[in-house]
Parts: sequence; structure tokens; C-alpha cells
Amino acid sequence: MGIKELDKLKDWDFHKQAAFAYLTCVRLYPNYVYFSLNYGFGNPSILREAIEYIYDNLFEQNTDKNKIQAIVQKVEENTPDTGDFSVIFVSSALDACTAILDSLDFLIHKDFSKIQSISTYGTDTVDMYIQELENLDFNTDKDFQNKIDNHPLMKKEIAIQIGIIGFLNNSKTLDYGDIQTLLKLQENEKRGSLNL
Repeated sequence: MGIKELDKLKDWDFHKQAAFAYLTCVRLYPNYVYFSLNYGFGNPSILREAIEYIYDNLFEQNTDKNKIQAIVQKVEENTPDTGDFSVIFVSSALDACTAILDSLDFLIHKDFSKIQSISTYGTDTVDMYIQELENLDFNTDKDFQNKIDNHPLMKKEIAIQIGIIGFLNNSKTLDYGDIQTLLKLQENEKRGSLNL
């Protein structure tokens, strides 16, 4: 599901776009932790280190490409293959990893399509989980998409993304204090976008 308000981000400066990416990574990270702890895969501290690097570089114009490449390699080594697991949580763990990888890539290339992808990882994670949670089948349920769109978890994810976009859109300048405010607004007792 695409967030139409995301188009407002296109014309913003790099720092606001990077902040949106960072906040999405923070929101998806607990989903990876849940998967890692319950299915014995990966090292959440590697992802945490990558997210902290993104945070530390939100206001930097020229990031250390070699450092980013080293972090990317570590994250890739801790990215699950969905073919190796039969549980839905592998998809949410993969989305957390790909959001981080795209955010790191964005720090170097500043390609807005990465921001669009990161937003989609946020909604896709919730979408897949709702399908499993509610036992929804696209082939047999004519109300399939409506049930997903109106589920409380999807409404919350969309509201958070739109709220962040609105906050950033109304900010003339952005600093770490603003980032802390946004973190508090999306805080879910560190249970991530799936409320796990």
C-alpha cells in the first residue's frame, strides 16, 4: 500500500528524507528482534549498530562509503532468506533488514526511490502479518483488501507515516531534538509495528 503523502518528501532536503528512513528502521527493528529471539537467527545488535550509524549521519552530507559498505556486509550476513523459514515473521525480519540496507544506500546516493521503498516495507510488513493473523485469502475473500486497510495495525502504520510526513513538512529546520520528538510519537513500548 502506497502512502500518497510521501510525494511531499520528494522536494525536501536530504536530512528530512533520511529522518523518515531512520524512523521507519527504528519501527521495524523490534520485528527483527522478535524473529531472531524466537527462531534462532541473526544478531540484532548488528542491525542496531547500523540504525545508530544512520542516526549519527542524518545531518552529514558526505558519509564514509567504506564504513557504510562494511556495515552493509554485516547486515546482509544477518538477513534471513524467506525460503529457509516457514513462519510469517521471516518476512517482517527481511523487511527490517532491507529498510536498513536501503537507508544506508540512501546516505550515499540520495536516491528518493529508496525512501519510497522504505515506506512500502513499513506497510508490507503489516500487510503480511494481518493476512496471517486474520487468516485472509486473496483468492476467496472479496473483502480482502478492505479488511487489511481497516485493520488497526495498518491504520496505525499509515497514521504514523502520515504524521511523520506532516511533522517534517511543517518544520523549517530539523535537528536531533525533532528526531527525539518523532521517536516518542511512534514509540510503542519497543514492540515495533506488529505490536509483538
